[in-house]
Formats: sequence, structure tokens, C-alpha cells
Amino acid sequence: STPEGIVNFTGIEPGFYSATITHSFSANGSTVYINGLKNLDIFSSIIDTIPIVVSKTNAFIIKEYYYSGCLTPAGKQYLSDQYIEIFNNSETTQYADGLSIVEHESYGIGENYWTFLPDDIVVKMIWTIPGNGEEHPVGPGQSIIFARDAINHRDDPNGNPLCPVNLGDADFEFYVYTASNADIDSPTSPNLIEDLFTFRGSDVCFHVKGGSAIALVSIPGGTNEEERKEFINNNLIAKNNSGGSSTRYYCKIPVENVLDAVEVVFDEPHAIYKRLPIELDAGYTYNEFGARSAKCLRRKVKEVIDGRTVYQDTNNSSEDFFKGVEPKPKIYE
Repeated sequence: STPEGIVNFTGIEPGFYSATITHSFSANGSTVYINGLKNLDIFSSIIDTIPIVVSKTNAFIIKEYYYSGCLTPAGKQYLSDQYIEIFNNSETTQYADGLSIVEHESYGIGENYWTFLPDDIVVKMIWTIPGNGEEHPVGPGQSIIFARDAINHRDDPNGNPLCPVNLGDADFEFYVYTASNADIDSPTSPNLIEDLFTFRGSDVCFHVKGGSAIALVSIPGGTNEEERKEFINNNLIAKNNSGGSSTRYYCKIPVENVLDAVEVVFDEPHAIYKRLPIELDAGYTYNEFGARSAKCLRRKVKEVIDGRTVYQDTNNSSEDFFKGVEPKPKIYE
């Protein structure tokens, strides 16, 4: 490479490629990341440029995302053990009150419909941590768990003895109220606030293959539920379904309100269908063991400072995450 940023490659096999640029440097006591991503079709000699973006990291990051589910002794699919873990990667106590976990509208199986909104992400689900601003402190190097069902999945009568996790002490639960009480409300974990659930069913369910890209966001209004819901209502955006017979509404959230995001795809071939802007995630990740594998995505450890684990966060999930490991909620290694 040259000081002008020119890199030459020779002898490359013809085909479809994805080129990633990642660089970091320290400035004023914090780390700045430069990321770039571009898909390239190489069937002859070409000269091309890759635009780059500068991004920053936040105190709260997504440490672990378990969506694959597992199998029961009878060989049936078990998905009630899905969870998301967020982690305080800073050296000071942070408050989680009013933060929201969201899921992107698309499963990433085709071109991103929302490219005309480059400064927003469009989501179909918003669940928010309750609190007045100082009710849910998270110490440095500590985390909180959002469980689909906050039970000890290994020994609960409704659970699965082959499940890899005990979520009985989860900090929050995705609870969907329905008249049929199809979703059991765990008495041990407070419920997240359901702010948006476009495809509302009897329970929250993330795609077991990994199509559910997620983000942690701070919605304007935050802990003020009325203000937060007003923002959501003012930012609803319509999309016709594939048949055109009905319209569904999603919410667009500015990129600047996103604290952390993970571009989760089915597998390597689906990585071309990127949904998140590269300033949020310059790469992508997936569980290479597939659905019902009892494996999760877990962020890599960067270093340990005086006993406090610090996780790698370059805003490039291709580099930051292990692609299918044992779930280890609340274990920091």
C-alpha cells in the first residue's frame, strides 16, 4: 500500500468479492475507528475506490446474542431460551433506564428496501427498559440479560433439559400480553416495555437462522414513556407487503441514536444484502453452526484491566464476534 491509500492486488481469481477497510487510532483519550466496505465484481482488471466512515464506540455494547435455539431429547425445536446480553464496556457505572433493543425490519434475504434512508435504520420491534433514569445501574464490566422467557430452562417443567442456559435470573423479559396468556410471565424478572411489535404474535421470536439484525438504541424521550412513544408515532413509515394487499408500519430511528448494532445474516452468501450503515457495522456475522445448534454469537475479549473485561468493539462484527460458541451469559471471558 502507499501513503495515498492505494493498494494493488494481482493474480485474483475472477468472482464476487467483499473488501473491508478497518483502522483505529487514539485521539484525546478515546479510540476512533475508520471503516469501509464495498462489494466488488472482479472479472477483469479494475480500479475502484472504497468510501470510508469515522465512527465511535459507546459504553453499552451487545456482548452476546443467542437466537439459534436447541433441540429437546425428542429431537424437537426449542426456542424459548433466546436472549440478548448487553455489557457496560466503560470504566464507570452506566444507567440502562430508557434504552431500547430493536430488530431491523428485514431478514436480509434480498436487497435492502430502505436504502433511500441512509441516515436511519428501520425497525419492526422496539422493547424498552423501564425506569426513571437511575433505577438500573450497570457497573463497569457488568451486563444485563434480555430473555425471551426468564426461567431456568434446564429444570423448569416448561423448559428443556438439553438447553445450554439458565435464564431464571435474567434482568428483563420480553413478555407479550395476550388474552390467551400464551406467553408465560416470569415473576422473577421485570418486563421490558413493548413500544412497537409490527408482527405481533404470542411471543417474541428471533430468526433461528440469524436473519434478525439487532441494535441497542437511545430513542428521543428515553425514560419519558410519553415522549418516547410520541417520537415513535411521528416516525412510523409504511411499507406494502409483497402482495400489495396490506400495509404495515415500522419505525425509522436516526443512526445517531444507535449505541451499538450487529448485522446478523443467515450465512456468507447472504452477507451481500447489507441493512445497517457501515458507520454502525462495517461487517456482518452469523452462527456458522446454524439453527437449533445451541450456539451463540459472542464478542471477543480485547483485554482485561485490573480484573475488568474489556470487549473488542471496532464497529465491525466480522472482526468483533465469534461465529458460534457456547452461550455464557454473565460470564466475562
